[in-house]
Amino acid sequence: MFKVKSKMFKVSNLKVKVSMLLLAAMVSFGLTSCSSDDNKVPSYPVKIQLQLKDNLTFSDITDLKVVLKGDKGTADTIWMTADTITKTLVEGQYEAVVSGKVNNGTKANVSGASNFDVYSAKTAPITVNKISSSPLIFKAIYTTGGAQYYMKDSYFEIVNNSDEVQYLDGLILSSPMGNQTSANAWQAIGKTDLYSCGQGTVLMFPGSGKEHPLNPGESVLIANDAANHKLLADSLKKEGASLSPDLSKADWEVYLSYVASEVDYSAPNLEVVFKNNQYMAAFGLGVMGRGYVLARLPEGMKVDQWTSDSTYVMTTPGTTSDMLFLCIPSKWVLDAVEIVDPSKTNTYNIFLPEDDAKPVKGSEMYTGKCVRRKVISYANGRPYYKDTNNSSEDFLTNQPLTPGEDPKDVDE
Repeated sequence: MFKVKSKMFKVSNLKVKVSMLLLAAMVSFGLTSCSSDDNKVPSYPVKIQLQLKDNLTFSDITDLKVVLKGDKGTADTIWMTADTITKTLVEGQYEAVVSGKVNNGTKANVSGASNFDVYSAKTAPITVNKISSSPLIFKAIYTTGGAQYYMKDSYFEIVNNSDEVQYLDGLILSSPMGNQTSANAWQAIGKTDLYSCGQGTVLMFPGSGKEHPLNPGESVLIANDAANHKLLADSLKKEGASLSPDLSKADWEVYLSYVASEVDYSAPNLEVVFKNNQYMAAFGLGVMGRGYVLARLPEGMKVDQWTSDSTYVMTTPGTTSDMLFLCIPSKWVLDAVEIVDPSKTNTYNIFLPEDDAKPVKGSEMYTGKCVRRKVISYANGRPYYKDTNNSSEDFLTNQPLTPGEDPKDVDE
């Protein structure tokens, strides 16, 4: 009897265990199902609506696309078959960048950018402007340093990306501050088409109009100091001196006569047309990023008119600071490049979309690397550079320093 009872107990106990396991599985399935439903991110229909400016029509544009990036890691490219398309998007915050080509043979592009939230069905308008390609553009910008805490080895390269001779005479270089996380003081009061110089200097090429030609495909190298910085940084016992470039053969340099430690090297000097901080010992310092502008004055305007006119020279709006800033209107700009700290994800553009729709992430500090414009084609050994007024698309970051040299291959 004992053995039979024991077997019966074991069978009964086994049934209880099986029943409990089945119940646990059912509960687990139910919880998992509910959890899955509860955690599902809602999606909503969003009408992507392009608002075409500059007398553009949809039929004027080819290769028109919208690149969407969401804060939840989503990314999508929408090829626009009409100026309004509805897309289902998961809720969150989005960044949209528009690009395309004008198909009337003018070598013009279109550009636009917008940020919007999706927490319900909505319309997301994006203003799209016509962008005429500039003949003179930045080819490479190096400001992040090679040797540790050595600030004088930066350089800028400008290239003639057109098929006609261009002249450097009167070309302006300015360097607005970057890495904004909100609208700057000028933007906040509605002056979105004015770009203020940062602390430091504004530069201009000398000449009366046609003294400094630049042939098609040629570039010009501007050094903050036209010296061999490998040797100088090494003589100062700077770590990483070998990463700094030799700029002793630069075409032009920035000589700041009011800086006590400044040396006037053999390269011809750009003119300093404005300064607001005599303690900034180089032009456009920005190891963590900054904005850079090439511009020209309107026909007939003299530099003294610009630098003395309160329309363009002003203190920071909404503050009591007496520091003056020289401003450049968007309509004077030939090329604008914003470089941002690669560790930042919430920067606010300093330029209008038609001048630079989105910034490029900067190179790592003190690694001797630059940002360099992409090559889209070669013709008879000459590179043509990408210029869509969108630095995030036009530039490569963390590129080796090759001052005065052309890239060898087309960039993807």
